[in-house]
Amino acid sequence: MKMSKWFGLVVLILLMSLSALVSAQSAQTLDVEATSYIVSSQWLPAGDEAGHSIGMQQRGGKASFSDGSVAQYSTVSNFDFRRGKGGNSSGYSKFTFDDGATIVFSWTAKMTIGEDGLTLNEGQGIILKGTGRFAGIKGTSSFSGRQLKSAAEDPKGSAIQNATIRYTLPKQ
Repeated sequence: MKMSKWFGLVVLILLMSLSALVSAQSAQTLDVEATSYIVSSQWLPAGDEAGHSIGMQQRGGKASFSDGSVAQYSTVSNFDFRRGKGGNSSGYSKFTFDDGATIVFSWTAKMTIGEDGLTLNEGQGIILKGTGRFAGIKGTSSFSGRQLKSAAEDPKGSAIQNATIRYTLPKQ
């Protein structure tokens, strides 16, 4: 009986070690910087207090990756925002690469107001799917970003996001 327990423990340790080794070998990381502008935006007053709005937004732009690749960037989101205080948002983002490959994320973020009065955000995402060379991709992202200028200075709402994407691809 003692021998079978010992054997079971050794097998379990070997399986865990092999799993960690395979994960470590196949896990990859990409850093990305995405610049975007508002394509469409709608804000509606929540009605409970001045400056509290609920809304939806679509943004478009470009993304540059740490491996040298570039992609078109698009995102749609909904938000619950209090002017001067911040709020929460969630949405979906898509990177479309020159070769037609895509990566699609869902994400959530917390928005705050910086000392300069501009909106900041920080959040996490989950990769929903990929196509082309990213078919079968699995992973997560963490990101932060900021509004570049006030709405009065820049009605298109230019913003920048910096993200780290951690992912695995199926073996080819």
